[in-house]
This record gives sequence, structure tokens and C-alpha cells, in this order.
Amino acid sequence: MNSDYLLVPTITRKEGINGKIKQRSEDFIVSEKIDETNTLDPRIGTYKLPGKKGLFLHFVLIKDNIDTSAALDWIANLWKVQRNDLSIAGTKDKRAFTAQRVSLWGVKKKYEEGKLKEINLPKIKTKSPCFRINEIRLGDLWGNAFHISIRDILTDLTQTKIKLEDKISEISDLGHLLNSFGQQRFGTIRPITHLVGEKLILGDIKEALRIYIGKCFESESQEALEARRLYWETDNPQEVLRIIPEQMHIERKMLRELQNHKNHKQAFFSLPLQFQKLFIHAYQSYIFNKYLKIRYEEYSKNLSEPIDGEKVVNNTVSAPLIGSKTELSGQTEEIHSKILKHEEVSIQDFNKPLVMKLGGRGSYRALGMKVYNLKIDEISEDEMNTGKTKAILSFELRKGSYATEVLKEIIR
Repeated sequence: MNSDYLLVPTITRKEGINGKIKQRSEDFIVSEKIDETNTLDPRIGTYKLPGKKGLFLHFVLIKDNIDTSAALDWIANLWKVQRNDLSIAGTKDKRAFTAQRVSLWGVKKKYEEGKLKEINLPKIKTKSPCFRINEIRLGDLWGNAFHISIRDILTDLTQTKIKLEDKISEISDLGHLLNSFGQQRFGTIRPITHLVGEKLILGDIKEALRIYIGKCFESESQEALEARRLYWETDNPQEVLRIIPEQMHIERKMLRELQNHKNHKQAFFSLPLQFQKLFIHAYQSYIFNKYLKIRYEEYSKNLSEPIDGEKVVNNTVSAPLIGSKTELSGQTEEIHSKILKHEEVSIQDFNKPLVMKLGGRGSYRALGMKVYNLKIDEISEDEMNTGKTKAILSFELRKGSYATEVLKEIIR
């Protein structure tokens, strides 16, 4: 399935460098920025975390080529703690080398008794544990700093440098890029999170689970495809559990719940709360991307001036991230009415108790994304691709913005 429909167009006009990202996880380094001066670089490994002393265990999770939810599942299993007691400020890319804060409640005695050993596995490490007064909640960060290697560039060192400098200058002159949600919001290999979210909003939990477990994408392994096809065709968790790969731990958890209780709602609620919320948020993100595309292409390309119905929040033009509490008016209502009619979803669908519980109230999101400190760190021969060029860039983004949307503009 082509997932281009999930994304918004690029807005820069200079020629891109046509390279590739994430050829290995170390090419995509993500450092969580707690505030403007406190950055957690995964290459360092020792950190001084802010905050007053308290009862929440804070630590830095360093992960390599594993998604955030799976990493937290590993920590919960190894430390024998409740998964829902682990909380983070935001998820990080899967195919990347990343660092972020995590908090954990109720383990002070266990820690003092030496029962929580630092984890030092190839894909997951925990560093700099300390006790602080506050829980870490979603959004408790300034943003993220990125150190990105773009590989397999066809042009030579000089031409690559000229193209990158032109592109960086154009981005600076524009002031903002479109603050769209990137591919990873919907799933890179299996772009389904918004599809699951749509079924949850419509109240069809059984179909939501059927999509999550059974919808196939040819980019997966043959073993995964066989298990998904079997569930899609038979809806038989017992049979699927016999063949599903061990690493599909979320699907296995759902299937075990279905096998034991034959209750789709109970199977869904067996997932960590933050993971449950991901699906509703993904559908809201999908609607926002559609809004942003229509707004930019058909109404106004000026992201510094609101159209009728948008708001200025913290000196930034913002549009609704639609939900039960969203109040639409003017041109904003006009655009959303078209989108929701096409989607066969209504604002009232967001009023369902399940949707409200999972964050379906709605909010506002900036239309423009400012890129901070965008610069070239290195241009050299690509050691992984003979005869090609490699460029290393660094930049910072505020929370909620996607580095892949910046790179899309640079590479195109």
C-alpha cells in the first residue's frame, strides 16, 4: 500500500541531494532536550538529571534500533515492575540511536536493596538513575536534537555542499516548514496506526484489533505475513499463536488475551495506556495532515497569518488537532467538514467514553515548524557506498515536530 496519502507536500523549491537515511541506526542520532540547555546525547552515557529529590526513579534510556514501547516492555520484564508505572516524555524513532528520560514509580525500596541492576544490553541501556520529585509525563521536554547521516548521494563533495547550502538558505528564508506528522506517526513498515484509531473512534474494537494483528504489508518477513494472513482469514488466536514470531510481542500479548478471555475489549486494554493512546492520536494526526495540505494548497500559503477559524497560540498560528472539545468556525470548519464527510466520521464520534479516555478531547497544533541551528557537520566519501557521498547534518526541533519532514525537504 502506498502511504503517500498520509503525508503533506514539500514546499522548498531548490534541488535536493537525493540521498538515503537510516542505512544503519547510528546514522540517525536523537538526543532528547529536556530544556534549551540540557541535552541527553546517547553517545555520552553519563548524565545529570534535573529536579528536586523525591520518590520517582528517573533514568536515561539509551536504545539502538528498537522502538520505545518494546524497550519499555523489556525494562518492565527485567526489573519485574508494572509496565504502566514507566512513563516518558515522548517516543523516539525505532531505527535510530536515541536517548531519553524515563520515570518509574514505587521502586525506592527495591532500588536501595540493590534489586534494580542497570541494564546493559546491545539494544537497551539504562544510565544515571536518581530519585526525583515529579513523574515524567508526555510533553515534558523542550524538543530533540538530531545528528543525521545522509548516504548514497550521487553528486561529488563540492556539488553536494553547494546543494545543501542552497537548501539550508532557502529553509532559513522561509522561516518555517509545514509542521506535518511524519511517516513514523502512522508506522514506517506497517502504516496502520491511524486505521486502528479510526475503528476505535467508530467503536469497533474487534475490527481495530483485526487490523493491528492481521493487516499485511509485503515489506515484512514471510513468517510475520503468514501469521497475519492466518488471523485475517480465521480470527483464531490459538492457531496464530502457534506460528507467530516471538519478536511480535505486542501481537502475541493481544492474542493470548483473546485466547484466554475471548474478549476484544479486554485484549485491547491489556496494552500499556500510552500505547493505547497512540492509535487515537494517529488518527487525529492523519486528519491534521489532510487539513494542513488543503489549507496550504487551496486557502493560504502564509503560515504567519491565520485564516478564519485558526488561533494564534504563543505567537504561532495553530489549527485544531480535532477532538470532542474542538470548536470549529469559519474556513477551518469548512475544511474539516469536507474531510470528515469523506472519512465518514463526525465530531460526535470523539465523544465516546473510550475515545475521551484515550486522549480524544483535541487540542491545537502549530502549522509551521521552525528548524533550529540547521548546519552541515561533515561532507565526505561514503564508506558504506563506494563512489558515493555522505553528508552529516545537525539541527533541533521543538517537541512534536518530525526530523523526517525536514529531511524530506532536503533530500527531495
